[in-house]
Amino acid sequence: MARTQKDTVNYFPHDANACGSDTLTVLQGRFGNDGYAFWFKLLEKLASTDGHYLDCNNSKKWQLLLVKTGVNELTGVEIMDLLVEMKAVDKDLWDSKLIWCQNLVDNISEVYKNRRRETPQKPV
Repeated sequence: MARTQKDTVNYFPHDANACGSDTLTVLQGRFGNDGYAFWFKLLEKLASTDGHYLDCNNSKKWQLLLVKTGVNELTGVEIMDLLVEMKAVDKDLWDSKLIWCQNLVDNISEVYKNRRRETPQKPV
């Protein structure tokens, strides 16, 4: 019996110098540890979600993200808008309340090469 194919990963690279990135510097400067936690918990959620994108039109998914990241709705939207401004997440998709991080998908592309499969593509 063939193994079920999945478009999720259990691991993504978290570089030791991640705090030196522009994205995290600005997030932490504006939101403190909430900014740091939101960013990495968002990446964890994206990595473990089928297709590596999150549909926040689904109120339950958005509310779960807020609870998991430990921020209220206003702060969550402010952080997402800043992530768009920093080009860390896709602007066009966030305008439609979808979260897609191309850098994350690029960083895990080796997993899909090892699976001999195409890397999930940005939702249309």
